[in-house]
Amino acid sequence: MKPVLVLRAVEDAARTAEKLRALGVTSVLSPVLEIVPTGAKIPAGKYDAALVSSAKGVELSDDDTEAFKTLPVHAIGAKTAEAARARGWRPDIVAGSAEAILPLLLARYPRPARFLYLAGCDRQSTLEAGLCASGHEVIAVEVYEARAAQALAPEAVAALAANRIDAALHYSRRSAEIFLTLARALGIIEQIRIVSHFALSEEVAKPLLREGFANVSVAERPDEEHLLALLAKREH
Repeated sequence: MKPVLVLRAVEDAARTAEKLRALGVTSVLSPVLEIVPTGAKIPAGKYDAALVSSAKGVELSDDDTEAFKTLPVHAIGAKTAEAARARGWRPDIVAGSAEAILPLLLARYPRPARFLYLAGCDRQSTLEAGLCASGHEVIAVEVYEARAAQALAPEAVAALAANRIDAALHYSRRSAEIFLTLARALGIIEQIRIVSHFALSEEVAKPLLREGFANVSVAERPDEEHLLALLAKREH
């Protein structure tokens, strides 16, 4: 069985590699993003609730979040909620996507509310736009940024060029876009066209589909458990 290409940030990729190893699958790691804290401070004021759309939003937030941990926190993704709980927040509404959590928030807060959003610098606008359109205020504090890698890992380049990669795992739309840009620059876009691509969600799959890739599969739910289950199903 050929290895699977994992395109996550270093620490996340290492955890995914362990899970793949437990499934009897080898992996090649090529982080296309580096996640770094910004040190951004939370503006003073009263907030009705906090929002987090990724675990990094709570893991890399500054120490000044301590004063806000009495707020209910609404999270996108079970992993995000777990990270929030581990750091003393009180997870309340949890849903798998911005599209899924938005109507739940609008139902919970029928009157204008002020939300503290612990976010990344690069993100989709669905959640903020939807809340603001309904009269709410969202204070987005960009606590981390995802810096694009300048190149794919040499081991990954060699494996792709030699047709030794069986599948690739994609966890974000931006990482998929960066991967394609780097592959195009190396002249190996045709080699990765024949690889089976597994995307965390329809949104993540968009750059791959736009490139015309035919072998793109999307997880039933946007979490790693369902992504790896989809991969395991294909392997068997």
